[in-house]
Amino acid sequence: MVGNGMTGRFAALVAAGIVLGAPLGAVAQQPPVVMPGGVVPTAEDEALWGSAQALGTAEAYRDYLTRFPAGAHVPEARARLGQLLAGSRPVATTAPAAPAATLPGAPAPVVTSPVVTPPAATAPGITAPPPPAPVTSSPLTPATEVPPAQSPAQAARAEVQAAEGSGTEATLNLSLEDRRAIQSRLSVLGYDTRGVDGVFGSGTRRAIRDWQTAQGQASTGYLTAAQAAELRTGTPAPATPAPSVPATGATADTEAALELTSTQKRIIQSRLNLLGHDTRGIDGAFGSGTRRAITAWQQANNLPATGYLTRADADALMNAGTTPSGRPVSDEETAARDELALNLTREDRVAVQQALVQAGHDTRGVDGTFGSGTRRAIRDWQTAQGDAVTGYLTAAQVRTLRGGTSAPAVPVVTPGRGATAEDEARLDLGSIDRTEVQSRLSALGYDPNGIDGRFGPGTRRAISAWQGDNGLAATGYLNADQLSTLRAQRRN
Repeated sequence: MVGNGMTGRFAALVAAGIVLGAPLGAVAQQPPVVMPGGVVPTAEDEALWGSAQALGTAEAYRDYLTRFPAGAHVPEARARLGQLLAGSRPVATTAPAAPAATLPGAPAPVVTSPVVTPPAATAPGITAPPPPAPVTSSPLTPATEVPPAQSPAQAARAEVQAAEGSGTEATLNLSLEDRRAIQSRLSVLGYDTRGVDGVFGSGTRRAIRDWQTAQGQASTGYLTAAQAAELRTGTPAPATPAPSVPATGATADTEAALELTSTQKRIIQSRLNLLGHDTRGIDGAFGSGTRRAITAWQQANNLPATGYLTRADADALMNAGTTPSGRPVSDEETAARDELALNLTREDRVAVQQALVQAGHDTRGVDGTFGSGTRRAIRDWQTAQGDAVTGYLTAAQVRTLRGGTSAPAVPVVTPGRGATAEDEARLDLGSIDRTEVQSRLSALGYDPNGIDGRFGPGTRRAISAWQGDNGLAATGYLNADQLSTLRAQRRN
């Protein structure tokens, strides 16, 4: 048993002596060995490598690669780890005492005696492990020969890359603040880290892998210095841009400035899927699947293939009439698309928030960002105005909130022939417009038998009743003047 005052390095040497079966004094007496490439292994390097060889597990080799990323035995550790992960047993470096059969005409096999641990080298109470299974070597197949690095399966290569990446990231000495900044940036870009706590757990590792995949880089789940710097500062590290990504293409910051809502992102994902670009889900979060779909769509349209959206890209994708299921786009989705097309500036958004607050609707901040608080305030304001409640603004509503006339004057309606179906068809009323008409009729006391954006018998009866009460021919159809009158009225 190792005493309490023994240093970690000496304990490692003791462990190496016990595991490898060599006398303790032999470790210190052996002259330094120069490995290929001029690397001189340290005592700790040799001790941990001996332990890894004795255990012979993938975890042991990974631990060695993590502790000594530039160690003397890194090539052999990678090769053995690859063999284990590929399903084969690493080739031992000792040969059996008994001869093995040889090929006809081949030279006699070279037999090397295994190392025998003297009884005195075993510490009291500790049983030395059995020697490794002997392997026969011959001039045709040297015992130290291992498959080339490119022969293991893809999963094995990924594990080796992860082990290397772990060692590389460890040398960055990222602080808690650095890690939180990286997690925050990944979350903003649509990669869920399952928390911004400065702890790189499985959620953060998965987010890093997805981000690396979207960037066209090795997906290891561990960061290089350039990647960490890019995620900490939000600015890509200086590098030569890929030929397929022109400098004029959209960036993460360009897309972030659009402030796309979850609904708008779902519309974009639906459109991408409809066009044959699988986003791996329609969830309002732009993960690696959506990034790949955006890139493919951009390539198909001869656009800079960056995986991020410009305003023109977002407009093009949101101008869709149906989702992949074939159902009509919802009123909320249509309203979100129409608001995006307004191209509101930050000044516009701040002015709208200020007006909402002055009207008594708390936006949870006046910062030019339309978050959940502002959306709730817009819905409350629309309800108070008798408008269709969507949480998104029309151009007229923005003008009203920014200081325009709160309600247009009631036009004078000249009695005459009634409105016809042709008159109403020329209005080209969309789903939002129809929902607004139904909402106003209902607010004025005329039940349309549902507010669904469809002018059925109930809505026609309500229009007719409203027309009769306002001295108009009760046809059940609206013309432009009547629509303006209806929009201007408020219930007494």
